[in-house]
Amino acid sequence: MRSTHTNDGRRRPIRSALGMVAALAIAVSGLTFGTLVSEATTTESASAATAAGFDPGNIISDANFYNGSAMSGSSVQSFLNSVAANCKQQSGGPVCLKNFTQNVSTIKAVSGRCSAIAGGNKSAATIIAQVGAACGVSQKALIVLLEKEQGIIATSRPTNWMYQHATGFACPDTAPCDPAYRGFAQQVYAAALQFKRYQATPTSWAYQAGRNNAILYNPNAACGRKTVYIKNQATAGLYIYTPYTPNTAAMSNLYGSGDSCSAYGNRNFWRMYTDWFGSPTGGSSPIGSLDSLTPGFRQVTVGGWTADPDTTAAIKAQIYVDGVGKASVMANANRTDLAARLGSSNTAHGFSTTLSGLSAGKHNVCVFGINTGPGSNTLLECRDVSISGGTPTGVIDAASAVAGTLTIRGWAIDRDTTSATQVQVRAGNKTLGTLSANQKKAGLNAAKPGYGDNHGYSGSLKGFPAGTQTVRVYAKDLSSGSWTQIATKSVTQPTGYPWLAVDEVASKAPGSFVARGWAIDPDTTGTIRVHFYLDGKGVANIAADQLKSGLNSAKPGFGDKHGYRLEKSGISAGKHNLCIIAINTGPKNVNASICKPFSTPTGSPKVTVGQASAAGLGAMTVSGTAFDPDTVSAVALRYTVDGKQVATGTANQAAKGFDTAHPGYGAAHGYQQKLTGIGPGSHTVCVVAKNTGGGSDTSSCTKVAAASGNPTLLLDEVSSPSADTVRVRGWAIDPDTKASVRVHVYFDGASGKSIAADQAKASLATAYAGFGANHQFDATFTGRPSGATNVCVYAINQGAGQNTQICRSLTVK
Repeated sequence: MRSTHTNDGRRRPIRSALGMVAALAIAVSGLTFGTLVSEATTTESASAATAAGFDPGNIISDANFYNGSAMSGSSVQSFLNSVAANCKQQSGGPVCLKNFTQNVSTIKAVSGRCSAIAGGNKSAATIIAQVGAACGVSQKALIVLLEKEQGIIATSRPTNWMYQHATGFACPDTAPCDPAYRGFAQQVYAAALQFKRYQATPTSWAYQAGRNNAILYNPNAACGRKTVYIKNQATAGLYIYTPYTPNTAAMSNLYGSGDSCSAYGNRNFWRMYTDWFGSPTGGSSPIGSLDSLTPGFRQVTVGGWTADPDTTAAIKAQIYVDGVGKASVMANANRTDLAARLGSSNTAHGFSTTLSGLSAGKHNVCVFGINTGPGSNTLLECRDVSISGGTPTGVIDAASAVAGTLTIRGWAIDRDTTSATQVQVRAGNKTLGTLSANQKKAGLNAAKPGYGDNHGYSGSLKGFPAGTQTVRVYAKDLSSGSWTQIATKSVTQPTGYPWLAVDEVASKAPGSFVARGWAIDPDTTGTIRVHFYLDGKGVANIAADQLKSGLNSAKPGFGDKHGYRLEKSGISAGKHNLCIIAINTGPKNVNASICKPFSTPTGSPKVTVGQASAAGLGAMTVSGTAFDPDTVSAVALRYTVDGKQVATGTANQAAKGFDTAHPGYGAAHGYQQKLTGIGPGSHTVCVVAKNTGGGSDTSSCTKVAAASGNPTLLLDEVSSPSADTVRVRGWAIDPDTKASVRVHVYFDGASGKSIAADQAKASLATAYAGFGANHQFDATFTGRPSGATNVCVYAINQGAGQNTQICRSLTVK
């Protein structure tokens, strides 16, 4: 690696710049609200490095060297501007570093070393800031490395050699520089990456932290070595990069030359860092950013953040304007965007303050972060800002003309005062009127700080000439009384035949239609008439005077009340053509018309089966809705079971929500029907709607399982018609079968008699047609003892369910 040993005598032009920066630090740290110390008045800096502070084993702390967020790009740029303020490009030479840019290719991440860096055309400050952030190497350390290797930071006469070998990377003392690493960005990145290699593999190099190391004084080995106990990795990295330690002669003349055995690289790194940024081994100096300068009325609002890495407490931001201290504010406002950089619990480091009493013109604003504890103050950035003043300013936000009236709004400010001014509005060669710019315009003060929001103007002015005119707005200069043009806008006053729009022509219910839209005659803001012709025949003549929200926004100045809506019933079914005509009222006697075809609803009925279920032995219920698009009347229905018609009806019951789903038809299109004579098992139930008009009958079918379970048993008679006899008569049907079932008869609990329920009973064929008539039983039992007897009859179950029992008590004769 580079083994710098050039003595300081070759870099004498640096001294005055170093002293200037140190002096700036003194002025700010002392909170001196006076003029900043300039280069011309600077002599030896009171904060310059002294040899007694140099520790060869602790040249810079790890915390300071590996702080990748030490400086932002804008802070680096401000530093370059201030240190080399007198640098000017020489004829035939390269630009100064503060003005240097380079097209940099994208750099891929190196695992465990540096993150990726996007390519692009970048300034030297951006290159230094981005490399430091990507590799976790302090931008301050990179600045010092560039200066101690080539003197490129503070020089007023940079050379191509300085740029090509900026950090001395791959430039050993004993051989030429490797051409593969030529270029400013290449040198900065290669050096940072090399220091990260040292950090990642600390035991792979000749010099290591935490032990004694024998280090040469000079490339000439005859000059001898010094035993140095290296205390940290950053110091070890500096020795690996520049493998010499300063001898007594070099330290005795800290800003000059030693003897023939002196080497200066690591001495100069420590000295330059101390002069520019404070102690390299002490606490960290503040970091931060000047984020915004927002000019206003004789003022500027300064915003940003600053924090001292040595503490989570808020520090001060000190602000200078044109070299004069203007404000010292605590940077204690919460800035959630700092969480990723400083930690989620350490975000209260923002500041914002308004500096007032500034004159119009250009000003230079500098912001310093004020150090606490070890370290030194940090110049965050210097930036120019212009304070407006002089002639009035303003805009036309909107302007339109209707029927000789101009409607206009905007804002106007006299930049020399917060008082409201007046605006004069002219069109062509005609003055239309004067308005006061004293209305509230939300957000104006945010855009023009210090002036307030009450500088808006608006109004309607009559006398606007026909055709297209240039509208000019003049604001009154309150100091001189003269009118100053601040804005213009071309405005065309519309004229001609009406504007007609049709939003809808449709028939949503049988025998009716609805038409709606809007109509405006550009020659008037008043209402115009709209005529309607259905299939060539006039059917209506109405005023377009209904509210249509948003119309005035689309057609400024005319208002929202130009809508029309027509509903008409009693028309025939089928296809129709509706022509809508807007009647002209202006000078051009031409109406506007639009024709729209439409059809009344037609087609086959629409029928739904909402629910179908068994309803006891031999019966089921079905319900739903049905309507015919051709009519609002209820449709006739037929009900079939397994293809056989079992009932008829009409869909004329109220159905909840039907009128909402089918506007214009009403709610009475529901049906509910009980179907009887249904046999056992599963059946196909269909509801057939009879068609009216176009289309054909429509059906909707569903599968329904008949009732299942216990037999149905009925006792028509339990009697003792004569001595010693009992007659039992009734019927029994099992819903799971059409076949006859057995019936068991028990007397006083004794073993029963089994009889068949297979006799014909005519009424059963009617009531339970699906099961037939042969389900009656009638039996007479003789030889029964006289007296009280309990008779129990059981219908024996078939399929699902259980036997059904009925008991009766009687007295046997």
